[in-house]
Amino acid sequence: MSDAEPHTPLDTGPPAAHPSITPATVRALVDDQDPDFHTMALGERFDGWDMALYRLGDDLAVRLPRVESAVDSLIAEMRFVPRLSEAWDFPFPRVVRSGLPGRGYPWPWAIVTWVPSATADKVPLRAEAGPRIGRAIAQVHAIADADAPYNPEQSLPMRARGADLDWALEQLADARGPQGETLDLARVEELWQAALDAPPGRDTVWSHADLHGSNVLSADGDFAGIIDWGKMAGCDRAVDLGFLYTVMPAAGVCAAVATYRDLTGVEDSGLEARLTGIGLAKCLLWATLDRPLNVAMAWRGLRELGVVNEHRPAGS
Repeated sequence: MSDAEPHTPLDTGPPAAHPSITPATVRALVDDQDPDFHTMALGERFDGWDMALYRLGDDLAVRLPRVESAVDSLIAEMRFVPRLSEAWDFPFPRVVRSGLPGRGYPWPWAIVTWVPSATADKVPLRAEAGPRIGRAIAQVHAIADADAPYNPEQSLPMRARGADLDWALEQLADARGPQGETLDLARVEELWQAALDAPPGRDTVWSHADLHGSNVLSADGDFAGIIDWGKMAGCDRAVDLGFLYTVMPAAGVCAAVATYRDLTGVEDSGLEARLTGIGLAKCLLWATLDRPLNVAMAWRGLRELGVVNEHRPAGS
């Protein structure tokens, strides 16, 4: 489907965390550098791809890069989110303190506010949540300035995504989704070609750039916030909006985009086609991972995009 550079296969899971990240080390880091938090209990650990998170008391968390390559993400998050978020009215983690290496842990770390709720990969948003998340994305999408980072996965033109899409389709050639569904390759081709043919966006905006269901919070299907801002970058408006296919039904995506257009006043005739292409590429890539939760999320998105053939048992 493309003439882009050959794809380098994705990892099938997160890299191993630095061995120093233990409750004892984190407790010591907090007590050494932020002794006023000494009485707050250190709680449950959560591991993402880049970061480890420990609850700290009821309202805070300790956020630590798991690997050296994630350090720049934490630094970017601490630099850009406070500067850009003054007018945001949706829940997101706020940096309370920054920490230094110590006790065998080699990198910077931070204490952030804890934002409760489940993630949308586990509890997808209902379509009725579309306007609220559309409003949040509109608030994030200020015009990017010169120091906005370049995200090598998301700050690129549509055609440059083709190698990833081709590679994912090759991996999924004989795949079946969690409910036995298969890909409708003709429909995939149709949506992807429409995305390639769409007029490009005229703006580069500040974007979350990793707004899949693991980073969107859900309170019983209502939009409850956005986490993990370390991949922020200057991107096409379609990037964050396209990721919504991993978060909610197609009707919710349409409602989010309608609210986004109303609030931003953007005139962009290719926006819907581009965001559909980005959502398609993202879902196909996530469907190749060796992580059942992510695979289920990806196939939900592919179903909402209308690119699956539903499984019908023999004799039905």
